[in-house]
Amino acid sequence: MSTTEKESHSIETLHGLAVTETKVIITVTSTGCTDESDFKIEVVETLPLLVTFVRVKPDFCRMAPHSVDLSFSLKEVGGAEFKVANLFAPGPRRLK
Repeated sequence: MSTTEKESHSIETLHGLAVTETKVIITVTSTGCTDESDFKIEVVETLPLLVTFVRVKPDFCRMAPHSVDLSFSLKEVGGAEFKVANLFAPGPRRLK
């Protein structure tokens, strides 16, 4: 992995998180080009699991910052019981 690739990876500040019977939904900031493929999920095998959502591809689009929901399967995060290492903060408005 090059230095540039390492620098582009960042632990994402989350604006929300929901867990359903089949998926985990995180709310993050986008400027128009953010989707699930821009993230990797790091899982530390603790009890409960420790999950970190890491942005691996920056969003360089030019829309006004807004909140978007991204869905991941419970399998991707290792199960329904986990802690999250990401920080949480209020986010920008959603687009209508």
